[in-house]
Amino acid sequence: MGVKRVALLLLMLAAAPAAAQESAQVKLVIQQGGRDIGREEFTLRQGRGRGAPGSTLTATASYPATNATTQLAATLERTAESGVAKFQLEVDSPAGPTVILAAGSGARLIVRTVAKGSESGREMPGGPDVVLLDDQVFSLYAAVADLATPAGKSLNAIFPRTGRRASVVARREAGEGGAIRVALTGDISGTLVTDGDGRLRRLELPGENLLVRRAE
Repeated sequence: MGVKRVALLLLMLAAAPAAAQESAQVKLVIQQGGRDIGREEFTLRQGRGRGAPGSTLTATASYPATNATTQLAATLERTAESGVAKFQLEVDSPAGPTVILAAGSGARLIVRTVAKGSESGREMPGGPDVVLLDDQVFSLYAAVADLATPAGKSLNAIFPRTGRRASVVARREAGEGGAIRVALTGDISGTLVTDGDGRLRRLELPGENLLVRRAE
C-alpha cells in the first residue's frame, strides 16, 4: 500500500456517512512538570462506520501547547466486544507526515506505517486484552478504563507509532458522580478517571511527571 493509496483510503473514510451517534467534544490540557506542553480535543461516541455496533473515538492533539509544530489526528474504532476494529493515526511533524494504520485480525494485529519515501508493515500480538495507545494522544486511555475490573485486569498495551509494548494491570475503583477511577500498575503506573460516558477526565503518570486534565 503506497502513500497515494493510503491518502485515497483516508479520503474515502472521511467521506463515509457518520453512522455513530454524535457526542460533545472534550478538551484536555497536557502538563509535564507543571508546565503546559500540549492540547488535545476528542469525541467518544457509540457506533462505528456503516452502522456497526461498538464505539468510535476521534482525537486531535497539538504540541507544544502554543505555536504547535507537531499535530496528531487519531481514530479508534472498537467492536461491541471491545476488540480493535480500526486504528488510524496521522502525524504531521517537522520530520514530515506519517500515517499509521492498524486493525485486528484474530490473535494478530496488523500495523502499517507510511511515511515520505518509505512504507513498512508488521504483525503484533492481538486479542481481546490488547489496547492501542500513543505517547501524545491520551484520550486513547479510555479503552483501558473500559476493560478494567475491580479485581484488576491484565492488559497488553501496544503503541503502534513506536512499536513499544507494555504490560499493565487496570484495577477499577469506586468514583464519584458516576465517574470511574482506575489504578494502573506494571509497565504503566498511575491513575486515570473517566466520566459516566467513559470519556477521559484525568490521567496521572507520576513516573513521567505527566498530568492530563480536562480544560476548565
